[in-house]
Amino acid sequence: MKETDIGVPRATVLLPPAVRNLLQETQRAVRKRSQIVWGEHCTECAFPTCYSTCSFYTPRPDFHCRRFERGIERIAAKGSAADLKRIQFRRWAKLEGEGKIALKSPRKAAALEALDRIGERLLIGPTSFLYRLAWHWNQAKRNLAATGEPVSARDVFILEAWHEGRESWPFTLSVMPKRKRVGGLYQLRIELAPGYNRMVIPASDIAAALDLSQLLAIQIEPVRDGAPPIVFGMVDFARLACALENRKGGDSALRPAAESPKPKFKCVVWDLDNTLWRGILAEDGVEGVHLSETAASVVRELDRRGIINSIASKNDPALALAALEKFGLHPYFVFPKIGWAPKSEGIREIIAEMDVSADTFAFIDDQAFERGEIGDLLPDVTVFSDSDLDKLLADPRFDVPVTPESRKRREMYQTEERRHAARASAAMNYTDFLRTCRIALDVQPLSAANLPRIYELSQRTNQLNFSGRRYSRGELERLMTERPGDTFVLTCNDKFGDYGVIGFAVLKAEAPGIESFFMSCRVQRKRVENAFFQFLGEELVARGAQKLDVSYRRTAKNGASVQMLKDLGFDYRPQNEEEGVFAVNLPCHFPDHDVVEVAAENISTRAVA
Repeated sequence: MKETDIGVPRATVLLPPAVRNLLQETQRAVRKRSQIVWGEHCTECAFPTCYSTCSFYTPRPDFHCRRFERGIERIAAKGSAADLKRIQFRRWAKLEGEGKIALKSPRKAAALEALDRIGERLLIGPTSFLYRLAWHWNQAKRNLAATGEPVSARDVFILEAWHEGRESWPFTLSVMPKRKRVGGLYQLRIELAPGYNRMVIPASDIAAALDLSQLLAIQIEPVRDGAPPIVFGMVDFARLACALENRKGGDSALRPAAESPKPKFKCVVWDLDNTLWRGILAEDGVEGVHLSETAASVVRELDRRGIINSIASKNDPALALAALEKFGLHPYFVFPKIGWAPKSEGIREIIAEMDVSADTFAFIDDQAFERGEIGDLLPDVTVFSDSDLDKLLADPRFDVPVTPESRKRREMYQTEERRHAARASAAMNYTDFLRTCRIALDVQPLSAANLPRIYELSQRTNQLNFSGRRYSRGELERLMTERPGDTFVLTCNDKFGDYGVIGFAVLKAEAPGIESFFMSCRVQRKRVENAFFQFLGEELVARGAQKLDVSYRRTAKNGASVQMLKDLGFDYRPQNEEEGVFAVNLPCHFPDHDVVEVAAENISTRAVA
């Protein structure tokens, strides 16, 4: 059972048939079971002072701290009679049950669970009255759960869990006396692998550490942050009618098409005080703060690798910029947000200005409060402490291809800052402003000179990657030698500066269309896509084609590709749940394509069959 928590909605989860079968297998094997009343708790709880002092305090409707994202959700799972609960753990969250453990028949356990659901539905009335009633109801459930046969050494503790994450998540199971003055502790580290998990722990192992007949506290908590939503089945002591096997992972639901679960970092946002430098600027002044050489070396190395550095700092902008100039680091930072607004707002602005996905951002800060704010309000952003700086660059997400173009990436974004400033001051509509920018697109075949950049772009591009394809260097080399006429490398510039290589397309070998296309978000909505598709459509018409097809495969990140093609007038024909073809009849006129001037002197495509 779970503690009654006002306002937690019921959720629906589609379980794979194999998982439903395994849940039923557990139910069939159980002859008697306990009914632990599980609740939402905090590993660092210091009630009630923490409600006013803890930076992670998030009040529930009853003002208790919300450490589960949506509370303990009851699950409606089609085809499964198991009692399921879903939990997404926040930082410092733990699942905890307490009371005297007693076993009862599955029928009595199911009746108690049904009574609990009815009781929750009957909780109506004024808000303050509901909270008091819920508290008394939870106490009554613990008393009901304590009736039955005591646990013996021949029994087991069962933990069932299922999740759709892409990696195993470590948890700690702890069993201890409820009364602190009584000794004894049982702890076990468990790994919840993707898919269905079943842990069957002999009660004799736990009984060797403490007396199971006393009032117990049982806790399940993640070892690290970021666990996916976990669906829990039976998490109770049980007496088995037949043996049950341990299961670790497998039988998970269909997931989005294969894609890197953790994309490479594109931007690191830095705090300043006691992170980039030692000291507090507002108190110590420009001359009183001292540069962290470790932080400075990380900034320079990130810049060399083409990973952008930015700033989110609560400081006086003039003083902060003066300190950055003093340390010679001002040129390394793009889109800095220095002021007194919440850092989450500043990072949101940086994400919007760079126009890349939030899960490619990292944030470094010495303050737990600031890290907690970003962790809760921008959960896709990876958060690091200043104490992580020594080992930061060893993180594989910072291991990115280094090319001549990546070394110029900071300069490109600084040019983008000038574009933003010019656009903000322009007294004209956006399309007219684009025409004044003199945007030029150069289309070339894949070659040895541009292959390293195309490889890098293939690995980094998520949002505007129509097929989700990520080419290896060997695949690109084969395309270059065997199908050069099917490849298009897009390079762009305007009056403000050079965007560099921003896109790549490969024609289908057997039909008039595109088998793969990806493009940098830096030029999205600047009519570069309009100009390229107009150019390609005219090339195909000259070779006898009557339509242009674009292959599409859904990934977790490329929804922007769909919107782009729809905006250009393509119609979608699905082939299955994950794949389909966007098509447009030729000849076709793409709007505003003449905003961008196209040059393609070295392109010589094959004739269309």
